[in-house]
Amino acid sequence: MLYELVLNSLQIPPVFPVARNALYTRYTPKDWYNFERLQYEVVDKTLIVSEKLAEESERLAQEYDEQAWKDQFDSTKEISCVIQEVNFWKNELKKLCEKLINKINELILKRADIERGLDDLLPRIKIIQENLYEREKRQNIDLVHDNVERELLKLHDILIDAQKSADSGMFKKLDVQIAMNRATLDELELDANDKFRDLCYFDWLKRIKANIKRARCEIIQSDELLHTQTNILRMEQDIFNQWKTVGSALEQRIQEIKDARNRLQDRFDCILHEIYNTGKTIEFLKKSIQDKETYTKVTQTRMSLLSMRPVSENINDREYPKLLRELNDLQCTVNKLKQQQCQEENTLQYLLSLKATIENDLAIKSNSLYIDEHKVVGLRRTFPPSSSSKPTLENVPCIYSGSAKHLYNTLSDRYQQHSTLDHINRSDPIHFLCES
Repeated sequence: MLYELVLNSLQIPPVFPVARNALYTRYTPKDWYNFERLQYEVVDKTLIVSEKLAEESERLAQEYDEQAWKDQFDSTKEISCVIQEVNFWKNELKKLCEKLINKINELILKRADIERGLDDLLPRIKIIQENLYEREKRQNIDLVHDNVERELLKLHDILIDAQKSADSGMFKKLDVQIAMNRATLDELELDANDKFRDLCYFDWLKRIKANIKRARCEIIQSDELLHTQTNILRMEQDIFNQWKTVGSALEQRIQEIKDARNRLQDRFDCILHEIYNTGKTIEFLKKSIQDKETYTKVTQTRMSLLSMRPVSENINDREYPKLLRELNDLQCTVNKLKQQQCQEENTLQYLLSLKATIENDLAIKSNSLYIDEHKVVGLRRTFPPSSSSKPTLENVPCIYSGSAKHLYNTLSDRYQQHSTLDHINRSDPIHFLCES
């Protein structure tokens, strides 16, 4: 504004009016000096204003350059922070994807383990039920609630509890958890593969945080489910230990039956020997009685002949009393021998009865030994105490493909097929025999 005022005050008169009025107007030297001085002042003022304008322009340019550089630095820093944050969340997504893949594989293996264990439970339950059924064929006193039967019943209860634990919606829980993990993994992979370009950064950040929170929740639920299924799989070790306990009890019981049968066999041999000796004694007594009866008849004949003497000769001499005492002694001896024979015959009958009893007991022991040693142990040998093959990711078929909805429907169908195991009547005995 100051420059414009100075220029306006120093305007030069038009040329033609001046030329026209030159003949009539003349300037004094003072006017000329004043004019020159004024010209110098205008030039000086113009130079000062120009310098100030140049300095102001340079200052403004420098200030604007600094502001532009600062703005560019701030924007670069902000973009760098955004890139770092995006990289951080993408790394978090990658880690969570790896964790989810590991959890899915663990759940698949765990499901295969439990399915294999459940497939092993059914033959074991049948074997235990058949063992109990076979041991019910024992007879009389051997039909005892012994340690073997207690251990078999305990093993049967453990197997039934394990089967109930495996059948109580466990497969459905595993399949649903695998489906949820797979669906969450698809969402994380979608976020991690730069699929957020059409979204606002803050919207993407909000979405990715929600997906990460969901993934962490699914991982926690998977860990809890794996811990629960690990407790179920620990029952396999209990089953194995109880199986060994039953085997030890069977061996001990078989040895006890063998020892008892051997002792009975020794007693049976003694009884046979005693029956033979008693029979010989009875025969000896019969022969002795027969001999004594012969002597008695001789004595009676002699006494009868003495009584046939004439009346005058029929006197009570010393021969007659002697024959009478002899007859009485022979009769007493015969009576005692007959009494002894009767006792021997009673003893023989008792020995024969005892022999029949021991024979029956030996047959019972042999039957019990055959059941335990051949039937029960033979059935147990048809199934090993534990399966030697463990499932791996290579031999477990992957059934998880397609969308999450299709995945859930597939797993639900598999669960419905597997739930038909619940219709098995476990209370009925299995009527089949496995001959050893």
